Amino acid sequence: MAKEDFVKIFRALGDKTRFRLFQLLVEKPEACVGQLAESLKISSACVSQHMKVLSDAGLVTRVRSGQRVCYKLSSGSNDKEALTKLIFQK
Repeated sequence: MAKEDFVKIFRALGDKTRFRLFQLLVEKPEACVGQLAESLKISSACVSQHMKVLSDAGLVTRVRSGQRVCYKLSSGSNDKEALTKLIFQK
């Protein structure tokens, strides 16, 4: 993983709402926008905007379930797994 990738990841996680959304997905491997919005007491539109930033940073993957949009942590990268362990000690 290039240094620029880590910069993008840390910028994405530097926002407390995005950090909390990422934490929620670490705790629950897949969640839909409505569930995430309810958990944080923010609008679905706000969640969607934050999830776009996390997705652009390669941290989450969008999964469509019928009309619902859900997200899960991106998989396959040892660097991202190490980052998750470092941040959340899991």
